[in-house]
Amino acid sequence: MTRSITLFLLLLLSCGGAYSQITYPIDLHDGQMIPACSGAFVDSGGDTITQYGSEEDFSVTFYSSDENKPYFSMKFDFFDLGPGDYLYVYDGENNDAPLLFEATENELTGEVLWPSSDTLHFRFTSSPSDHGYGWWAEIACYSLCELFTVDVTTNFETMKLCPGTGATTLIAEGYYMSDNIDFDPAQLQYEWFYDGQTHTGPTLDYIFDDPGANPFRINVYDPVNDCEKEVYETVQVGTIPNFAGTKPGLDTVCAEEIFTLGGVVNTTTWTGFPTSVHDTVPIPDGTTESYTSSLNFDVFEDDAILESGDDFGRICLIIDHVDYRQLRFELQCPDGSDVIIKDYDSEEDSPANLGEPVAVDHIDAPGVGYEYCFTLSEIAEYGLMSETTPESHEYYDQFGNFYPATYLPEGSYTFYESPDNLGGCPLNGAWTLTVTDNTPGENGYMSGWSLLFNNDIYPDSLIFTPEIVSQTWYDNGNPLEGNPALASKDEEGEYEFKFEVTDNFNCTYDTIVTVNILPIPNAEIISELELPFCEGDSTLLTVHPVNDDDYNWIYQWEINDIIQPNRTHDTIMAKETGMYTVAITDTIIGCTAYIEKEITEQNCELEIPNVFTPNFDGINDYFEIINLEHYDRAHIIIYNRWGKKVFEHSDYYDNWWDGNGAPDGVYYYVLTYERLGVERSMHGVVHIIR
Repeated sequence: MTRSITLFLLLLLSCGGAYSQITYPIDLHDGQMIPACSGAFVDSGGDTITQYGSEEDFSVTFYSSDENKPYFSMKFDFFDLGPGDYLYVYDGENNDAPLLFEATENELTGEVLWPSSDTLHFRFTSSPSDHGYGWWAEIACYSLCELFTVDVTTNFETMKLCPGTGATTLIAEGYYMSDNIDFDPAQLQYEWFYDGQTHTGPTLDYIFDDPGANPFRINVYDPVNDCEKEVYETVQVGTIPNFAGTKPGLDTVCAEEIFTLGGVVNTTTWTGFPTSVHDTVPIPDGTTESYTSSLNFDVFEDDAILESGDDFGRICLIIDHVDYRQLRFELQCPDGSDVIIKDYDSEEDSPANLGEPVAVDHIDAPGVGYEYCFTLSEIAEYGLMSETTPESHEYYDQFGNFYPATYLPEGSYTFYESPDNLGGCPLNGAWTLTVTDNTPGENGYMSGWSLLFNNDIYPDSLIFTPEIVSQTWYDNGNPLEGNPALASKDEEGEYEFKFEVTDNFNCTYDTIVTVNILPIPNAEIISELELPFCEGDSTLLTVHPVNDDDYNWIYQWEINDIIQPNRTHDTIMAKETGMYTVAITDTIIGCTAYIEKEITEQNCELEIPNVFTPNFDGINDYFEIINLEHYDRAHIIIYNRWGKKVFEHSDYYDNWWDGNGAPDGVYYYVLTYERLGVERSMHGVVHIIR
């Protein structure tokens, strides 16, 4: 821990009322034996924000001041010594007693010290410089039975289990917090109370399969010391989340196209009391009647109230309706106070369904209700319903009617009025939901609703919600980064992607989504000339299908990422260097492939030497013409100074003249060749020098 962080924490402690008790600075009590069962043992600074002094050497001894509570302990809430500064802790009355700790820096932070007797002796020494902020240790005394305690674990080392875990062993261990108490663990007597049954022994085997809270009581008795401890614990079996809303951005995409995978995990709250109403009933039309329903709570203490809107968890409605704008939702608490959850919205707002209603005039039947929740604005997914952009989808109702519709997505929205309006409401009693439709003739159904406050205001063991700690998408077992995740596939087919989550119960759940990958045109670009071509030339580029046909293809060429508006055929004449790209679209499937060809050029100008030295030393032994490989039908005739032909070849490239034993002197050459079907010629002189 850095010095600045330590100081910050120490300041927090000082501001928390630590000075309201008696303190025993070591310098003021040097050499003393102090009887105490309360207060704090501190360094010479006297508090947690003042450093101790240099080259200190103080000693003090503490023992219990209560004969009924002879067991003495000291808990170091904070401990911060500089390097070279030490607090020595002895199990006894002086420096000759057994040494328990030679502590420096932060080594005793959070430690509780128990002597084997009723006495602890301390000696502190400090160096000349670089001091810390000392220590603050709480003093306490206990009777024998107050030190008797019980730990309960499971064979899974946690009280949070996964559904279907099956046989579980609960393990109780009774012991004394101080190691110096003599007792026989084999003499301890254990009695379990669970599910209306009792069981004896240090272990209890039970099958916890279903989600829920399973409270139990364990009583442990030490007959030798006549000490007894009763412990209440709860085994929680996690609830199974749902993945409603998990889907790919598109169900069908083209090969090589990047698409998104959006994972949504909705945790499920377990409650040991009713929190929801389920009844599928029509929402009355007009304003003369409304849908009303109540939830009654009696699990809280008699005077328990909702302190403020911050204590409100969420209210969720499962509903379908043709137009969200026509609805008002209100919640009334047991004392009559109410809050508008959602008000009527303006006709200027875009109409949108809630859920998937049956929207045929002559049919009055429930559709598919979506769950819409309302919660605090800082944790809601969306703002007000009127501020949320509708989405589009298509669906069939149960009668086969087809609807291309806009709708508001499932999720959590912001309250229209602040839930602070419900501050001071009693928690026990009837909480009533009212849904009013202000427009006659439109269809809508309520399928249920639920109400939850913040978990921490319920009694223990009545409610819990697992927390999701990790979310990962997998493509064929390989993890993808992020959520939403990005993916793509090069080949057509149906591909499965797994969305996996783990909660704080260490339970893992997953769901699978499928994406249909369509093929893209498979082609290559063929150049008429071998590349790179010669400066000044041009080459015809042609799209050539690979294991496919091009009957339904259309084309669009780009040069260096610039679209060529009039180049929409399967060929293009490349007259300049650069990257040539053709977008090929299959007009039936609708997928596009982008094929690239880089066009480069080179210097092909002929370089004909005027001298060569055919002495076979490996240097300039041949009459070699540079770049002749780029020209066809290279024919050469060489004459001596008297016009006599001394060499001729019809394919001169790489068949170079080595002088043929001719004497030194001047020779004349005539070279003819073709370039792109055009015959050309060059002539000149070359010297042989040996």
